[in-house]
Amino acid sequence: MIPTLLLALSFTIAHAAPSSGSPESRQAQAEYLRGTLLERRGAYADALKSYENAMALDPAAAFIAGEAAELSLELEDYERAEKWARKRLELAPRDARSRVILGRVLWTRGDFVGARGEFEKALEADPASAENLFALTELVAVRDPKGARKLLEQFLFRNPEHAARALFELARLDAQEERFMAAVEKLERAIALDDSESGPARRMLAQVYEVTHATAAAVEEYQRLLVAEPNDTELWSHVGELQAAAGTLEEARDTFTRLKQKYPNDPAACAWLAADAERSGDFARAARALQDSSALKDDPTLNLRLGYYQLQAGGIKEAMMVLRAARQRWPKDDRIAYYLALGNDDQGDHASAVKLLGEVVSVKPEDREARWQLATILEKMNKMPEAEIEFRRLIADKSDDAPALNYLGYSLADRGQKLDDALALIKRALVIEPGNPAYRDSLGWIFFKLGRSTEAARELAIAARALPEDESVWDHLGDARSASGREEGAWRAWRLSQISGGTKSGAKADALQKVLTPEGAGELWRSHLEAVHGGLKKLNAVCEVKGHFGSRSVVAQALLSFRAPKELTLEILGPMFSPVARARVDERGFTMDHLNFDGVAVEQLGAAAEEFLSAVASWYAGEPFLPGPAKFESGWGRRNLVRTSWRVELDDTGLARTLSRPGGTEMALSEYEKLGTRRYPKTFSIHGRFWELSLSCPQPKFEAVPEPTLPEAP
Repeated sequence: MIPTLLLALSFTIAHAAPSSGSPESRQAQAEYLRGTLLERRGAYADALKSYENAMALDPAAAFIAGEAAELSLELEDYERAEKWARKRLELAPRDARSRVILGRVLWTRGDFVGARGEFEKALEADPASAENLFALTELVAVRDPKGARKLLEQFLFRNPEHAARALFELARLDAQEERFMAAVEKLERAIALDDSESGPARRMLAQVYEVTHATAAAVEEYQRLLVAEPNDTELWSHVGELQAAAGTLEEARDTFTRLKQKYPNDPAACAWLAADAERSGDFARAARALQDSSALKDDPTLNLRLGYYQLQAGGIKEAMMVLRAARQRWPKDDRIAYYLALGNDDQGDHASAVKLLGEVVSVKPEDREARWQLATILEKMNKMPEAEIEFRRLIADKSDDAPALNYLGYSLADRGQKLDDALALIKRALVIEPGNPAYRDSLGWIFFKLGRSTEAARELAIAARALPEDESVWDHLGDARSASGREEGAWRAWRLSQISGGTKSGAKADALQKVLTPEGAGELWRSHLEAVHGGLKKLNAVCEVKGHFGSRSVVAQALLSFRAPKELTLEILGPMFSPVARARVDERGFTMDHLNFDGVAVEQLGAAAEEFLSAVASWYAGEPFLPGPAKFESGWGRRNLVRTSWRVELDDTGLARTLSRPGGTEMALSEYEKLGTRRYPKTFSIHGRFWELSLSCPQPKFEAVPEPTLPEAP
C-alpha cells in the first residue's frame, strides 16, 4: 500500500492547482493510480489506456504524459511514444526530463541526430545534471566515442563529486575500444572512490578480466560481488563455469554445491553437478542431482537425460517412470516416445514398443533410427511380413543401407523364406561392405538353407575367424560341417560356440559325441582344450596371493611372470611395491627365497608354494593337453579328461574347471580372460593338507602364439 500511497501523494503535489479539487482532477488522479497499479501487475496495455484517460481529464499533466511516453516505448509503440513525449515537452519545455524522454524515443526510432540534439538541450537546461550527461554520453558513445569521451572528461573536471560514475563511463569506452589496461585502471579508481556504489564497476572489471583471459582475477571480482549479491544465482553459475573452464574442478564443484545447498532446485547447479557425477561414472549421484532441477517440468530433453542416468544406474523402473510422466506432459515429443519404446522393449513389452514407434514414424517418416527399431522389434515378435515392410522402406529410402539389407536377408533365410531374394539382399550388402564378417555369416547361412553346405562351410569359416567370440557363427559353422559329413569339424565348431555361451551348440556336440569311444572322445577334448587353453608365449600380471596355514592367514601383493616353455616367477611385494622375496619354477625345478610369515613354518610354506606354483607353471606350459593318450569319462554330473599324468574336470561351458595329478591336490580354475578363441584363467586356487593358497590376477597381460588354422576348415 505504501508505494501506491506515495504515488498518489506525488501526483497530488505535482499537479496542485486552483482547480485541483475539481471532479475532473479527482477523476484524473484516480485513473492515474489505476494505471500505476495495472503497470505493476504487468498489464501494460491497460495501464497505458488509463494514463491516456487521465490525460484526457487533465490535459496539462506533463508528468502523466511522460509516463505514457515511457510505457509506449516499453510496448514498442514508437509512434505513440513520440506523440506523448512531444506532449510532455510542450507542457514542460524547461524541464530537462522532457528532453531526455523525447531523446530516448527518437534514438529508438533511429533518429540519432534528433536524439543527440534533445540530450544536448537537456544538458544545457541542467548542466550539473549527472543523469542527463550520462544519458547523452551513453547515446553518443556508440557513434562518436571520441565525442563521448570529451564530454565525460569535461564533466569529470567540473563535477569531481561524480568522479566514480564518470570513471565508470570512461572505462566503458576504453573496454569498447579494447583498451583493457586503461579500463582496469579507471574501474579500480572508481571502486576505490565509492565502494558502496561499486557493483556495476566491479562487474565490468570482472568482465574485462574475463575477456583478457585473466580468469582467476575475474573469479575473484565476481566472488566479491556475490558477497554483496548472495542471491544472484546466475552469477553463482557463471563463477562455477569459469572455474570449471579453468580446470579448477574442485573449486567449481564447491561453488555449484553451495549454490544447490542455497537453492536446491536451481537448474544450473543441478545440471552441472549431474554432469560432474556422469564424468566420474556415478550415474546414481547424477540422477539424484538432476531430479531436483526446477527445469524438469519445462524441458523434455532434461527428462530424457534423467531417464538415461537412472537407466545407467540400474534403475530401469525409475527411468520408465520418468519417461512415462514425460510422455504424459509432452505427448507429441517423438524423442520421448522413441526412448519410452526402447524401454518397453527392454522390459519385454514389445507390443507397446511397436505402438509408440509406429506413432513416431507416422509423424517423422524420415526417422531411420525409429523405423529400424520398429522393424527389428517386429522381427523379434516373429511378425515377419510387417517387419519386412519396414525394412523394405529403409532400403527404398537408402539403397546402400547394408545393415538393413543384411538384417532382412538373414531374417528371411533363418525362417527359410524367400531364399533367392534373401541371397540377393546379402550379396548387395557384401558389395557395399565386402569385409564385414557378419554379412559373411549371413551368406553362409543362406547357402546352408539352400542346401549348399560346402559353400556354406567355406563362408562361415571365414566369418568365424573374424568373429572368434560370436557363438552363433560357430554354431552355424558346426551345422554346415555336420550337413556336409565333417562330423569332427562340426564338433569342434560347436564346442567353440559353447565356450562363448552357446548352450544349444554344446548339446549338439554332446549328441554327436555319444557314438565315440572314450578314447576317441578323449582325443577330441584334448585337442579342443589344447587349442583354447594353450598357446601362451608370455604373461605379466599384478596379483594378490591369499592363503591359510592352519589358523594363520596370509595376504600379499605379487608380480607374476611366465615365459614359454616353462618359466614362472612370483615376486612378493613389500611397501612401495618393492620385491621382498621370489619363488621360481623352470625346467630345472623349484627355488624360493627365504620368506617368513609369522606363525607359518618355513618348510610348510615352501612345500605349499612348490606344489602350487608347479601346478600353475604346468598349466601355462600346456602340459595337461600335450598330444598323447586321453580318455573321456562322464557320470554323476561330472565330465573328466583323464591323461597319464593329469585329470581335468570340465565345466558346463566346455572349459577346464579343475586340474590335478593322480594322487595329488586339486587346483580350481576360474574367471577366464578371453583372447579370441583362447581362454586363460585369472584365478587359481589349491587346497593342501592344513593349507590353502589362491592367486588372483584381475588384469593379466598375455601374449599368445598365433591361433592355429581352424581344424577341418574347408
